[in-house]
Amino acid sequence: MTRIKFCKFISLFFLVLVWYVFSGLMNAPLILPFPHSVLFRLLELSVTAVFWKAFAFTFLRVIISFFISLVSGFLLGFFAADSKSFQAFLEFPLELLRTTPVIAVILPALFWFTSNTVPVFVAVIMCTPIIITASKNGFEHNTENIEKLFKAKSRGFTGFYAFRYIRLPCALPSLASGAESAFGLSWKVVAAGEVLSIPRYAAGSLMQKAQVHIESSDVLAITLALVIISYFFEKLLKLITVFILRDKTIQTDENNIEQTFSI
Repeated sequence: MTRIKFCKFISLFFLVLVWYVFSGLMNAPLILPFPHSVLFRLLELSVTAVFWKAFAFTFLRVIISFFISLVSGFLLGFFAADSKSFQAFLEFPLELLRTTPVIAVILPALFWFTSNTVPVFVAVIMCTPIIITASKNGFEHNTENIEKLFKAKSRGFTGFYAFRYIRLPCALPSLASGAESAFGLSWKVVAAGEVLSIPRYAAGSLMQKAQVHIESSDVLAITLALVIISYFFEKLLKLITVFILRDKTIQTDENNIEQTFSI
């Protein structure tokens, strides 16, 4: 573990070193400022109310879009796992969305929605397919699921109980992986949507305004803040999913089924 952490530190050090080298070679702080200049600018911005208000609204948009994607993707994936016809119906739209560039969704959305809604809409469109696929893969009747469902059915446990104590626990690892991927993508898509739609309060709007005024230090500082904050919340989500997956109440095997439904 110590060796892995050391390698990660070396990787970070190498990236910063490369940044310093290119900044020195260009010798143009207006285009590519040094890392320490960006860090100092980030510290200056972090003590302003506008900075945190913008990031609070960005975080709110990420949470809203992620929640909508999670719920809709969970339901659509669940129905797709149980219906080959519905799965075939969703196949083409999902493939289309997977191959569609984010910018191709943002630009039309600017005509349809307000600046505050565009980032949320685009994030939902881009992230929902990930949750749908994860949900479908988790709920599909694979060999393990069929065996457990057969054992439960032989004891008279069907419907909600089979879903709660067999299908859902079997699907949780796939759902957790999909949720982590979708949450990380939500930050990127929401930020991109904010840059183009320019809501009143948004981290992307701060970046856009800094870019217009050729303040490269501000652009990189805000970008660095986005990376740090999104990384922190992604790790937090991962810890939550690990805790859920380790919860003994969702672990399911034949003995747990008998204990749970014993009268």
